[in-house]
Amino acid sequence: MTEGGRYFRNAKAFKKDAFAVLRTKLPDRKAFERFYAAIPSAKEKNEFLRVCCSYRYLAKHGKWKVYVRGVNRDIDYLDNSFKLVAVFSLIESLSDEKHQDFFEWLSAQDAEDIFPIKSKAELRQRHTEYKGSFGAIRRCVAFFGGLPPEQKQRLCRAISTDGKPTENIKKLAEYLYNLRSKFVHEAELILELGAGPIHSITSKGLVFSTLSVQDVLDAFENGVLAYFSNSEI
Repeated sequence: MTEGGRYFRNAKAFKKDAFAVLRTKLPDRKAFERFYAAIPSAKEKNEFLRVCCSYRYLAKHGKWKVYVRGVNRDIDYLDNSFKLVAVFSLIESLSDEKHQDFFEWLSAQDAEDIFPIKSKAELRQRHTEYKGSFGAIRRCVAFFGGLPPEQKQRLCRAISTDGKPTENIKKLAEYLYNLRSKFVHEAELILELGAGPIHSITSKGLVFSTLSVQDVLDAFENGVLAYFSNSEI
């Protein structure tokens, strides 16, 4: 975003949207105004308002509806699928880095260090390096890593595999990102974020989830506050 973007220039209107999605995280409107005032630059303020406004209409107060005769208009797993995609898209947008896919990343490396790639195992290693240094999932892991410790623990306990809670917040973020990716790339609906406990069989074992989409939204809101408290855009 350019300095003094449209959200910043129309802050009076867009702050209403931002406060609407963060009002449960701050004591009152005055506390919200103090938080906004403490964001250092016009560019960062613009980003804060952009993210909060988009989040309000895409996820927090937006809802997917089905208009098919004889079918319920509100289907939670459809709504949850689109909300998870929206949340991760917003997290990924909090970066000035231009996205590179794996091929572009490989092509940008020193050819003498990278090529030839002699085996599938070596290719997998290069892909791991890509994800660690440039992949979108890195931004998502960092975002969830900024959450309060007790919230990270709750999120990890909400997903268990073969009776074992998720090891750490990095694994939890990767799990959610993979759910998002399966929906985006394979149209596999996200059933694991329902209103009640859910069991599912995966290649990694029996997964038991008590995580709801509201838990994800709550984490996103806390993550936004943490991000803009330490922002260096």
